[in-house]
Parts: sequence; structure tokens; C-alpha cells
Amino acid sequence: MFEDLFPVLIVVLPILLVLIVLASVASLWVVNVGPTRIAITERRYLGKKLPAGRAFAANGEIGIQAEYLAPGLHFIPWPFVTVILKVDFVSIAANELGVVTASDGESMPSGRVFAEDKAGGSHDNFQDPVAFLNHGGIRGKQLRFLTNGTFKIHPLLFKVEKIKKTFIPEGMIGVVTAADGGSLLASQLLARSVDGHDNFQMAEIFLKNGGQKGPQIDFLRPGTYNVFTDMFRVETQPAITISEDSVGIVDARDGQPMAKEDVVAATPDVTKHNSFQDGQAFLTLGGRRGPQEAVLRPGTYYINPYSFAVTMRPLTVIRQGEVGVLISNIGRDPSELHRGDEDVQESGEDTSTGGKSFRTRHVVPEGYRGIQQNVLGPGKYNLNPLAYTVLPIPTTTRSVEWAGDQAKNGTFDPFRVVSHDGFEMQVEVRCQYRVLPENAPYVVQKLGSIEDLERNVIHPQIDGIFRAQVSKSPAIAYQQNRAAEQDAAQAAVKADLASYRVEVVSVMITNIHLPEALMKTTQEKNLAEQRKSMFDAQEQAEKRRIEFQKTKAQADQQDALIKAQVGIEIARHEANQVQERAKGEAEAVKTKAEAEASRTKQVGDAEADVIRSKGEAQAKAYKDQVDALTAQGVTAVEVMKQIAGAGLDIVPRVQVTGGGHGDGGGLVQLLLANMLEKRLDADVKTPDAS
Repeated sequence: MFEDLFPVLIVVLPILLVLIVLASVASLWVVNVGPTRIAITERRYLGKKLPAGRAFAANGEIGIQAEYLAPGLHFIPWPFVTVILKVDFVSIAANELGVVTASDGESMPSGRVFAEDKAGGSHDNFQDPVAFLNHGGIRGKQLRFLTNGTFKIHPLLFKVEKIKKTFIPEGMIGVVTAADGGSLLASQLLARSVDGHDNFQMAEIFLKNGGQKGPQIDFLRPGTYNVFTDMFRVETQPAITISEDSVGIVDARDGQPMAKEDVVAATPDVTKHNSFQDGQAFLTLGGRRGPQEAVLRPGTYYINPYSFAVTMRPLTVIRQGEVGVLISNIGRDPSELHRGDEDVQESGEDTSTGGKSFRTRHVVPEGYRGIQQNVLGPGKYNLNPLAYTVLPIPTTTRSVEWAGDQAKNGTFDPFRVVSHDGFEMQVEVRCQYRVLPENAPYVVQKLGSIEDLERNVIHPQIDGIFRAQVSKSPAIAYQQNRAAEQDAAQAAVKADLASYRVEVVSVMITNIHLPEALMKTTQEKNLAEQRKSMFDAQEQAEKRRIEFQKTKAQADQQDALIKAQVGIEIARHEANQVQERAKGEAEAVKTKAEAEASRTKQVGDAEADVIRSKGEAQAKAYKDQVDALTAQGVTAVEVMKQIAGAGLDIVPRVQVTGGGHGDGGGLVQLLLANMLEKRLDADVKTPDAS
């Protein structure tokens, strides 16, 4: 079988060998480059020699070619040109930058660290190496870098180093130091700001516009930046945060020199340099180095720590019941104030120099150095403690005591004084005083503080006043005249402290400690006097007891006497009542009687007129009857009428005898007697109501 195949193999094998050789030769002449790769070639024969100092052939010279083979099929004149390397595209992620270092090109200018991109945009982000070399590309680390994307980069001509983008978190800043640029001047601390570099993301423009090497006055705020960190070193620093109860004291590290007489430098308008956040504007406005007059209020500030140092100090707080006396370390010289200035309230003593009178002032109006005339009321103030010193002065009533209890603030030892009669005694005193708000600056002017007032003025003055008073009075007399001595001391203290503009509310002697021997003698004397007083009191008590017993005995007999007197008073009262009632009844009877009498008189007068008329008529009738019947006949007729009308008994109860004259007188007498009897009976039956 093998023998049968042998002739075929003899024919096929040469053909295969020829095909293999042809395939090998074809693979050298035809190059296939994948879709994500490039091929680097080298010309070995038939070409010009590379120029001196060049490493890559840009124009067909012998050597490694700057031009690469892009993806696809390519014919190369092998063996003159061969493929020496195939590499993948360079990919730069979203958070990365590609720093490019060129291994060929023109030489770096003297004094430069990084290569400017003279070729500009001709090399298409280093993807056209021939254009880079032919248009003046400079050897070395390039200022231009690659950002997010995929690039066809010649790996032998351009080395790409991937770095992270610069990220500044919230609450931080990026402080920048340039590794290349012009040199700083001798007077410069920081490199001046230049335009157009877009937060240091365009290094070439930074250099072209005169950017300087060294720490930069500009900085990066929170955010993400495409910064070539080999050129710009970025150091992350915290932003300045001023808490609610603090102020920020700013010390400028760059600027014009501060005047020797100044304590703090006058700060340019803070709105124009954005509260020290624009360092270049601060310098342009003539800002001076050193501590600044302006402060930072509570908040967050993005301030370059190379330009300004910030320290926090507590807010100035004036509590209720206090005022703040402001001592200004800045402002105009108070020696400019002269007598006659209308807006100045002067203090101090008059002096005279060169015929011109002026005063040494300590309390000055606003705008001058010294103790300010206007005080601060209760509240919080954003004051610079370097520019202003604030002394809190209480305006409420304060108490200073000289007592044995030393636990309280403002307490001194009791006064040890000697009386007029040579006894050493202790006097405990309490002084209450207050300082009015408008007087607080003058208290500070003369004394410095409330503690100095109490220690250096109130204490020695009251001590001297009480020593002088006690030395003029015997010990016992001083104690006995305590109220008067207290009033005298208060008047003296008020007069003395008035010159310091301090208002004394009261001075009280709280206790007097006499010597033990004097106290014992006094106690014995007082005890004897008390015993005498006690015996006198007992004697008076006995006398009063005797008087009481006597009075009591009399009082015991008073019961019957009182009862009798009460009975008499009752009887007298009742008699008076009866008498008053009788008087009232008598008056009523009298009034009634008078009324009855008047009525009776009126009735009687009327009846009398009737009777008169009747009488006259009857008299005329009687006369006519008499003329007709005679007098005796008429009389008899009338008597019979009366007897019949009265219903008299026929048998008379009264015997009437005639008078012997025959004139009927006995009958008349009988009639009259009968009428009298009826009248008496009527009176008996109806007695008078009175």
C-alpha cells in the first residue's frame, strides 16, 4: 500500500513545499492588521540615513518607521520593510488621563521641564507621529495629554502613562504648585494668576500666558479636573469653616508691607476679593500682609492657605446686665482731637503746650484709637480681637462685702479697727453699687476693670472711712449709734465714688464684733440693769396685783349693782315710753276734742239758727195761742204733748205741787225733772270715749 502511494507523494510533496514557501513569502509581503491594532514597521535596506539625533524615520529613512500600519491588509516590500510589532489601541477611561512622553523630536529648550506642543492639532492627539515629528514636536514629557477615548498610539515613539483625574471633594480645595514656568520675583511669595488655563487644565496656555513656577495663588474648588499632575502638583486642603459662635482672624502672607504703627492692616473692600477667596484681587486692591482688620463671619470659605492663614476666635458676647466697653487699636490718632471739636466729649485734665490748650483724652469718639465713647449693648458681635478689646462692665447692682464668709466672690475680710477708747473690734460691711452704661467707658479709663474698681478703689476707701469713724467713737457708743454711723459712712462713700462715676446704692453695717472682755463687762452691766429692771417690774407687778384684787372685789359686787341699774334703766325707759305714749294719746285726744268742739260749735251754731227760727215761729204761735187760750191753757196743752211724746207714766213718779200762784209752775217743774233723769240715764249708758 505504501508502495502505491509513494509515486503520488513524490509528485505532491514538492508542490506542497512550493505552496508553503509561497505562503511564507506572501505572509512577509502582505500584512493583516486586526481592527483594534496597529503594526510597527522597520526599513532595513534601500533608504536614506536617519538624520543625526533622530530615532524614528519620518520620511522613509532606514530605521523604525514613525508611520504605523492601521487596521486592514497592507503590502510591504519585504525584505526591505518588515513588521516588527503589533499592539492594541490605547484606551483612556472616563476617570483617567493619558500622559504622553515622546522619545523623539526636537530638543527641549533650556530651562524647560515639559515639552510644549508646537505641532498643535496637526498630529491628532499623537495619532499621526509623522506630523508630530515634521511639525516641530519636542522630545520629552508632553504638556498635552490624552483624555477619555481610544487612540492609535505608536508605542515606541510615544509612551502613555495613565493617571487618575484630579478630584476635589466638597469642603476641600486643591492647592496647586507648578513645576514649570517663569521664575518668581524676589518680592513674590506666590505665583500671580494668569488667564486662560481653565483651572490648570491647559498647561500650554498657562505657560504661554506667563505662568510662573512655584505655589500658585489660584486654587481648585470642589470638582473633577483634567490636570497634568506632573506639571501641576495638587495638594488637597480643607476649606475654612467658621462655626456659629466664632469669627475667623485672617493673616495675609503676601501683599504690601504693613505700616509699623499699625496693629492690624486695613483690609480692602471684602466684596471685591470675595472675603479673601480671590487672592489675586486682594493683591490688586493693595492688600497688605499681616493680620487683617476684617474678619470672616460664620460660614464656609475657599481660601488658599498659601495666601492666608485663618484662625478661629470666639464671638464677642455681651450678656444681659452688661455693656461692652470697646477699646479700639485702630483708627485716627487721638492727639488730633483738640478742644472746641463739637463732636468730641473730652475727659482728662487740661494741659497747655505752646499756647494751645488741649486735653489728654482716653475716651474718644468713633474713628479714633482709644476707649470708645459708645458702648456695646447685650448681644453677639463679629469683632476682631486684634483690632478691638472689649471689656464687659456689669450695669446691674453689685455687692461687695467685708465679712467672715469668704465663699462669695467680691468678699474681703472684716475691718479690724480700734475704737476711740482703745478697743480693737471687727466691723462687717456690705456696699452695693452700680455703674450706669454711659459711665462705663470712664470707669475703664480710670480703673481698667470692675475688679480693679473693687480692689483698688472701693475696698481701700471704705476701709479708710470706717477706720476714721470708729477711731472717733467709743466701742459701745459706736454699736449703739450704729444707724447714724451707717448713714454717715454711706454719705462719705457716695461722695468719694462719685468722682469715679460710680453710683453707690447703699452701705450697710451688717455686724459689729466687740472685744470679748468688753462684751463680758457690758453683758454684766446689762445683766445687772436687767435684774434691777426685773425687780422693779416685779414690784410694779405686785402693786398691780393688789390693785387688781381690789378692783376684782369691787367687780364682784358690781353684778347686783349692775342688775339694779339695769332695772332702773329699764323702768325709766318704760316710763319714758309710757309718758311718750301718753303724750301722744293726749295730743290725739286734744286734736280730736278740738275737732269735735269745732264741729259741735258749727252744728250748734246751725241748730241755734234753726231753733231761733223755730223759737221765733213758736213764740209767735204761743203768742197767738196765749191770745186765744190764755197762758195757762197753752201751758197745759204743751205739757200734755210732752207727756204723750215722752211716753211718761200717767202716774207721776214725782209729785209736783203748785206754787200757789196758779201759773202751772208745778207741771213745768215735773217736766224738767223728767228730762233731767233721761239725760242722766243716757250719760251712764254711753260714757265719754276719752
